[in-house]
Amino acid sequence: MLKTIKMVLIASLVGSIVACGGGDGNSSGGGGGGGGTPPGPGVTQTPAEKIAALESSGEIPKLERGPDISGPDSNTSGVRDDIESILTAEYTGAQLAAVLQTAKALQKALLVDTEDINAVKAVDRDISRGISCIFSKFNGAEGSKQPARVGQELESMTANTKDRLLAYLKYNKALDGTSSAWPEGDTCE
Repeated sequence: MLKTIKMVLIASLVGSIVACGGGDGNSSGGGGGGGGTPPGPGVTQTPAEKIAALESSGEIPKLERGPDISGPDSNTSGVRDDIESILTAEYTGAQLAAVLQTAKALQKALLVDTEDINAVKAVDRDISRGISCIFSKFNGAEGSKQPARVGQELESMTANTKDRLLAYLKYNKALDGTSSAWPEGDTCE
């Protein structure tokens, strides 16, 4: 089941990155069209301009798109600064703790030495524990998001550039042929 969830989330990530044109490493959209106003008739926006327009309109979160896979983490929490800022603005209490735990584990997936299968499996366990924690804190009721959507959003934010997506896919490929079990008990840190 965990492998199926991961494959669905990866497929949606690939679709999102491809639809957005990957990422060119720039945090701004570049030229015109980044102000949230649609271009006039006959004007075509570049993928970077489309992303900038969506970010400035608030339809998608404004994410760091620099060339460094790890991105900035000024407080050394293990979660990229832009993601941590978005999460702390959106969630509180136990839900915030759950999303930060999972975001930290997903960040590890981008940076793990994929030649070290023990390290890869350790990251897989951390991600599984984080996802399990999310499922225990989000139930979709009372205005809460569905847990699968929360996980998908975290993966999309983490793998938001071509290089980050490729690193995440490399991590998942390193798991090919391995098995894992869904964690039991309280998996929240």
